Order: sequence, then structure tokens, then C-alpha cells
Amino acid sequence: MITQVEPSLVAGAVAGLGGAAAGAAAVRCAKRCFDVGLPSALTAAACMATGAMLALRVGADPFLAPLLAFGWAGVVISAVDLRTHLIPTRLLRACAAVAAPLVCAAAVLDGGLAGLARASAAAAIGAVLGWGAMHVIWRVARGGLGYGDVRLGGYLGLHLGLGGLSAVWAGLLAGFAIAAVIGAVGVVALGRSTDHRFALGPSLVIGALAAAWWFMPPGLAA
Repeated sequence: MITQVEPSLVAGAVAGLGGAAAGAAAVRCAKRCFDVGLPSALTAAACMATGAMLALRVGADPFLAPLLAFGWAGVVISAVDLRTHLIPTRLLRACAAVAAPLVCAAAVLDGGLAGLARASAAAAIGAVLGWGAMHVIWRVARGGLGYGDVRLGGYLGLHLGLGGLSAVWAGLLAGFAIAAVIGAVGVVALGRSTDHRFALGPSLVIGALAAAWWFMPPGLAA
């Protein structure tokens, strides 16, 4: 039992420390690249908590690296969206450019060339599904949804696709459910109007992380 627990604890500690460095880098990058000031302590704490959570769930697995990048990128995307109500396309492209090679490397380590083929197909299908679902919602919403959220759906789908199509659907549904709760609280408790604009990105990211927590280890191990 001890030998099974120790790798997860070590991975969690490493991910937590890496989260502090990721948070510092995120604050610097957001200011330099997008002129968005993020709170240093809060951003670092969020990255540390997210990284430790994913590491303790997945353990010392080859897919831990892309999952950590996914979690840390989600913190940055959420923080920028909260500050600006925009999700820069450059930011999503940079996150995807980091994610793709990490996913490929993890797939090779986990299952060789066959694992690479499976992971690449799953990630591509997930990205198309996530983008496509959000695009349909964007068309129906007629201005009630920013296109940055549509692109975010594709990025989240890229990662969630590794856990299967159920993970993609669950992540998106959870994200909208969280957004609905936040909107209801805003109307009831804070007296906001029903058309009050708020950032959807953080809710989508939290929903995706919840789906990753639930679906990812079984999906990756399959």
C-alpha cells in the first residue's frame, strides 16, 4: 500500500511546486503579452492547487505533464477572461501549441506508436466536438456568447477527448451548469439583471477540470 501511495504524493508535491513557478510565469506573460495584470499570490495559489489536485488523482502517469499544462493554462485563461471578458486567440493557440507535443510524448511513453495513434485521434475528435458544440450554441445564442468561448471549447475538447466522448460532453455540460448557478446567484443575491454580462470561460474551465478528474484516469488507462 505504501508503494502505491508514495508516487502520488511525490507527484502532488512536485506539481504543487511547479504550480508556483507556473503562476509566476503566467502573471509575467499576461502582463507582457496581453497587458493584463493578474494578482500574483492568487494566481500562484490557484496553479498550485490545480496541479496538486490533478497529480494526486492521476499519480505518476505519463499523461500527468499534459494534464498539468491543461490545468495551469485553465487558470490563466480564466483569470484573463475575468479581467477582460475576452479570451485572446493568441493565448489559446499558445496553450494548444504546448499541449499537442506533451500529449504526443505521453502517448508514446504510455503505449508506443499505437498509443500515439489512439491519443491523437481522441484529441482531434474531442477538439472538433468541443468546438462544434460551442459553435452551434454561439449561432443559437446570437451574440450572447463570445467566439473566444467557442475556441475555448475546442481547446478543452482536445484534452477531454483523451477521456472519451463522454468526458467532452460532461465537461461542457458541467461548465454551463456552473455558469447557470453563478448567474442565478448573481440575480437573486446580488440583484443583477438577467442580461448581466459575465465571463463564461472560468465556468467552462472548472467544468472541464471536473470532467478530467472524473473521466481521465479510466480513459487514459484504457
